[in-house]
Amino acid sequence: MKRIIAPAGMALAAALCIAAPAAAQERSRGGELIEDIVRDVAIRVLDAAEAEIRRGRGGIGGVGAARSYPPLPDDASDEIRRELRQLDAEHDRKVAKLEQELRRKVEKAEAEFRREAAKEDKAGKIEEKGRKLDEKVSDAYDKFEDKLAEENERYDEKRAEILGRG
Repeated sequence: MKRIIAPAGMALAAALCIAAPAAAQERSRGGELIEDIVRDVAIRVLDAAEAEIRRGRGGIGGVGAARSYPPLPDDASDEIRRELRQLDAEHDRKVAKLEQELRRKVEKAEAEFRREAAKEDKAGKIEEKGRKLDEKVSDAYDKFEDKLAEENERYDEKRAEILGRG
């Protein structure tokens, strides 16, 4: 028995041969767009958070360009020095916790974006989802900044209280 391939069947086969690589290429471009958006949004925010922490904390013991403190008096007691070291360590732990919380929120938003964007095949739709990612990440960063400012204020008040006793 001879097989006869109808012209419509040949056209369909030819279209599939052409469309398959084109679709794969489009998905590849979509994947690149997704990665570009993630790099632009998520990494930018995490870098900003690290810069904010460095700027606010500076080096050791809360001393930084934005928040500088006078040096301890030479006659500061060992008890005051111990309390300040303890306060510094507690503050560092809280700031690290805030940064970890921000990272978790960014990673969660990033994963959700990747999942949703992978379903799309049009660059415009992926970019729209990227704008939503940017909004979520920006909101998370704004909350981080507010919490960091509160923590820094708490640190300043406690430091002044400890030094006021000396």
